[in-house]
Amino acid sequence: MTTNAIEADVCVVGAGFAGLTAARRLQQAGKSVVVLEARDRVGGRTWTEEHAGCAIDRGGAWLSPRHDAAFELAREVGVSTYKTYVAGRHLLVGDGRIRRYKGLIPKISPLAVAQIGWVQLRLDQMARQVPVEAPWRARRAAEWDSFSVGRWLDDHRIRSKIGNDLFQMAVRGLFAAADMSDVSFLDLLFLIRAHHRIEDLFSIEGGAQETLIQGGMGAFAGRVATELGDAVQLESPVRSVAQRGDHVVVGSMGASVTARFVVLAIPPVLNLEIAFDPALPEERRTLLRHAVAGHETKSILVYDQPFWRSDGLSGQSAEPGSPSEVTIDASPADGSAGALASFTFGYVAKQFDSLDRPERRRMLLDVLSGRFGPKAATPVHFVETAWFTEPWSCGCSFAHLPPGIWTRFGPLLRQPYGRVHWAGTETATVSHGAVDGAIRSGERVAEEIVTRSADRALTTT
Repeated sequence: MTTNAIEADVCVVGAGFAGLTAARRLQQAGKSVVVLEARDRVGGRTWTEEHAGCAIDRGGAWLSPRHDAAFELAREVGVSTYKTYVAGRHLLVGDGRIRRYKGLIPKISPLAVAQIGWVQLRLDQMARQVPVEAPWRARRAAEWDSFSVGRWLDDHRIRSKIGNDLFQMAVRGLFAAADMSDVSFLDLLFLIRAHHRIEDLFSIEGGAQETLIQGGMGAFAGRVATELGDAVQLESPVRSVAQRGDHVVVGSMGASVTARFVVLAIPPVLNLEIAFDPALPEERRTLLRHAVAGHETKSILVYDQPFWRSDGLSGQSAEPGSPSEVTIDASPADGSAGALASFTFGYVAKQFDSLDRPERRRMLLDVLSGRFGPKAATPVHFVETAWFTEPWSCGCSFAHLPPGIWTRFGPLLRQPYGRVHWAGTETATVSHGAVDGAIRSGERVAEEIVTRSADRALTTT
């Protein structure tokens, strides 16, 4: 294979929103940039395809009203947004019945509602004590990092079974961890702090699932990539990063890039597949080994029309532990087609995806037909994505940390290693774990490099 020799001021590894944003901001600052992406597409853990004239997002899709960086970038590249459909009643399945309700809290026992409200308030109060820029500096950081989210949930169970199942599923869905004992309680508090309130993470209206992109997130990422032009090289997985005094040599399949700096904007665990010279210190390798993303499967069912709307339903439903734990209306803005996004999280996703594909499809359609009626059984397209099987993602939506890691190694998430800088939503503070967080991390790392670029006394640390 012929290897192209390329020179640039900065080599960006990864063409998700973090890498694309870093490259864009660096170009705007007058730096030459090359972006190396292992996949045959841009977007990273976002991924849009068109089915029956309907753009469907197989990965990250939604923005919160607090995602200012994402909205600003969308404005810059001319991408439009629209609100998720929420009119009508939502469904909660459990205890042998289907409950119809409006708002965030379903019609379960008043005691369960009160308990959920108290637990969420308590989590918000603790989260406010976590410095968003440095969670390891919280006064109780060592205590909160010493035990897991799973243990905390066991100690704060909701008395109603359906209420407890619903709340535990909602928290599990944030991390999609197969075992919530693998998630530090400090990680949960930091995530809440990074998104203002836990209700913002759970909500559609006013929350993390309020806004969709016209044409899907892929259209958004594609627009940024198009403006970068030939700087973006696909199907170029990086194999080596060698620091050599005043420059870095980045080796990929088909290209060797010599640059003053490199930005690694890939899921943390994938950094372990790169040969570094000098080698990464063991502390950083320990952090990367423990930063593991969750088990999440997203299935999109496309219909000729959003039939549930005429039945007075929003398309939002929940059934903890089922082949479709959560659904959300993901239809295009004009309603020209219907799209239901269906999710499973953590151990449920892992169990469900162990079945063969025809069985998974049958079970999912049976469950949705029970909720939305017989029309749900005949989608014109059925697309599923088990993100933990994607080789260049290794899980979704973002990596979580087990107990004991935040307080020992947290500062290394963003700390440069010589001429190597780190981006990605896992390195974000505000909007940690979201597309907006990825964009913010790209902006942050670009600013770091612009600030350092005049420094002639750089050393490998």
